[in-house]
Amino acid sequence: MDELLDAGAASIARAVRSRAVSPVEVLDATLARLDRLDPVLNAVTFVARDEATTRARDLERRIGAGEDVGVLAGVPTLMKDLFGHKPGWPATLGQVPGLLERRATGWSTFPAAMEAAGAIVVGQTNSPAFGFRGTTDNAVTGPTRNPHSLDHNAGGSSGGSAAAVAGGIVPVAGATDGGGSIRIPAAWCGAVGFQPSPGTIPFVNRPNAFGPSLFLYEGPITRSTEDCALALTAMARADVRDPSSSGAAPPRFAEHLGQQSLRGVRIGFTPDFGLFPVERGIVQVFHEALLALESLGAEVEEVRFGWRHSHTELTDTWCRTTAVGVHEGLGQLRDEGYELASLGLPDQLLHWASRVPALGVDDLVRDAQTRTHVYDEMHAAFATYDLVVSPTVAAMPVRNRSDGDTVGPSSIEGEPVDPLIGWCMTYLTNFSGNPSASVPMGTVDGLPVGMQVTGPRHGDVAVLRAISAFEAARPWPLSAHLTSQGEAA
Repeated sequence: MDELLDAGAASIARAVRSRAVSPVEVLDATLARLDRLDPVLNAVTFVARDEATTRARDLERRIGAGEDVGVLAGVPTLMKDLFGHKPGWPATLGQVPGLLERRATGWSTFPAAMEAAGAIVVGQTNSPAFGFRGTTDNAVTGPTRNPHSLDHNAGGSSGGSAAAVAGGIVPVAGATDGGGSIRIPAAWCGAVGFQPSPGTIPFVNRPNAFGPSLFLYEGPITRSTEDCALALTAMARADVRDPSSSGAAPPRFAEHLGQQSLRGVRIGFTPDFGLFPVERGIVQVFHEALLALESLGAEVEEVRFGWRHSHTELTDTWCRTTAVGVHEGLGQLRDEGYELASLGLPDQLLHWASRVPALGVDDLVRDAQTRTHVYDEMHAAFATYDLVVSPTVAAMPVRNRSDGDTVGPSSIEGEPVDPLIGWCMTYLTNFSGNPSASVPMGTVDGLPVGMQVTGPRHGDVAVLRAISAFEAARPWPLSAHLTSQGEAA
């Protein structure tokens, strides 16, 4: 059974549908792994054992009756406890101390889509409060540990999902992304994280359907591009509740796997977007990855951007814009009867959220204009190139703290950066709406380094084809090697 679990979602689903193994057996083996590994990884915050067992037994009955049980039949999965909802399950918004008893009343896309595709949602994963940082740590659960080095952080804000996948607990997990939260932890943990175009996977937000002035995404974290394609197939759909949804039929992701060539594909590469300081070791691994892209036939050359704003100005714009959404969320909690002063929110989040009421119309217009400039610069690149590749993040995983307040680096190569998000080159696509994926491209001192592949708007298939070809040329381990005691090998 261990060999099957390691093989991934596609293999599990095939084995379950063919009756080579029962969904109950898969679930039991997964729960045993979770019990062994999670005390070390600290990735999972809630487990619904009885509910998952009931669902696995029902799936077994349906298979016996010859029913169509879906492309992810029997695949165990986990969902993120942040803007992810399953009725009756915790809705703590990232283990906020004052919200531990709060429960969801509706569904978000990931658990609904996974169950419709036959998967078994086992529980929820760790996240920082409101996702307002690129690491995963909080005052309740503490830091999620990187499967490749337990002293280091898994990245965030979907760090629990990435660690659970890369560490071998489940082959696929759900994630959300407002500034890189799918791709950042995928890069640090050595997994595949796919942030789709707006509307490809519906992001349903109420009472404000439009959310803050950022593109927000749901997407999968997996160990392989095949599993990524399966998860995207299950999740992609038209949904009128999402204003970004086009209403068109979703792409046929699985048809674009197994690419062996990128011949004729024009790739613009950038080690830093002309904005970010990046650790030298990451840049070195990135240039080695570019050689692999060239060997696949891609036409690779450096892309230049004409930014009018500094790295610090763009980072502050992201923090300020995201804080508007946090401010709205806090207002909703107040309406639910919560005392905001007793929630136990992190100081950094309170710092930015407290500034929102003082913002004037001119401030909001200026931020919208800055976002428009990022939008224009990103899309101008695709007049020349089919794809843009870069390192996913500018820094290697940081060491975990013991006070629930792990953040990223405050400087890189001698240049100051905002430790919350300033080292994450991912947030540019949350301004622009381009599809983007992070895939493993190598290691520095034994820790994974991610390559970010960004496509034109609605170019999700082009991104998937590229990462599939790169995986074929430069295969990576399907999971971190953990000993039977759950320790990093």
